[in-house]
Amino acid sequence: MEMVEETNRRIVEAAFGRYEAQQAPNLMAFRSVGINLPHLHLGGIRGLIEDLEALKNAGPDFVEVWPHQLGVILGGSLNLTQLVPIQELLLEADLDYTVHAPLEVNLMDLTAPDIQRAVLDASLRFASCIGAAVLVCHAGQRVGARDARYNLAEQLAAERSALREVGDLAGELGITIAVENYYPELPILHGAVYDYSVWPSELADQISAVDHPAVGICLDVGHAALAASFFGFDYLEECAAIAPLVRHVHLHDNLQKTNLTGQPPVSEHPIYGLGDLHLPPGRGTVSLGDLFRRVDFPEGLLCCVELCPELYSLVPEALQAARELGELTAREPVAS
Repeated sequence: MEMVEETNRRIVEAAFGRYEAQQAPNLMAFRSVGINLPHLHLGGIRGLIEDLEALKNAGPDFVEVWPHQLGVILGGSLNLTQLVPIQELLLEADLDYTVHAPLEVNLMDLTAPDIQRAVLDASLRFASCIGAAVLVCHAGQRVGARDARYNLAEQLAAERSALREVGDLAGELGITIAVENYYPELPILHGAVYDYSVWPSELADQISAVDHPAVGICLDVGHAALAASFFGFDYLEECAAIAPLVRHVHLHDNLQKTNLTGQPPVSEHPIYGLGDLHLPPGRGTVSLGDLFRRVDFPEGLLCCVELCPELYSLVPEALQAARELGELTAREPVAS
């Protein structure tokens, strides 16, 4: 037991850059720290009950749920048959929630804008049904073969317009939309997909142009680290550029190594240290301590620790690491 405790202590120290815990103890970057729901629950609620109970025992302040994991959206509309029992169960669990919209929502898709908006709107209404304060969605992407007939400026303008419109609905519902930065996965590396949000400062420019009080940024620190390592930009400077717009944080670790070939398969990525590993904070090489010590984030952020399902035995450790990171403040700010 002592050996396990010592190992965990060293992991936490690595995550924080061996900071002095007693410095600035009263300023918190995070208002609350949560965890993502680990599994699909399309065939019934028994497994969801078990997951919620296990997560609740681990002590998160909230759970981030994905409507496509729960089957509550069908054809761009809320599926009431599935929604009603899911809503009742989530509310009875006595937990707080945030929501992550389906990954394929793409407000730059001009070939099917109506269904893309419908899915995002349904995600927003689901968030309202369970009292969620934040809805995360990914930034839009330009898919080469599909979008060749459109210019990029037209697609970016369409995304801005859609975010303003859905921002109006979010504001009425008391929800913040947080647009998430992405990382260099294989289609992006091969040029088949263009995703401007792999450069956090580009995402900041887009959200600044949206200029809506209900629309901000979800900073995925693991994605930003992978992108910085591959594209060669300064991780801390890019995160500092978007910090004033950040409303939500996705926190996880990785080894900052991009899979350039598609091999080995994702199931073996941890063995080779590749890609978006979703490790607990401190188990990888991302400079998380420097990030929260040197970047001046707004106070009161919600922070969702995102772990892969295989690592859910480490949820208590990951939550503790996140809370201690949240106690760091920007004492050595990045030069602007």
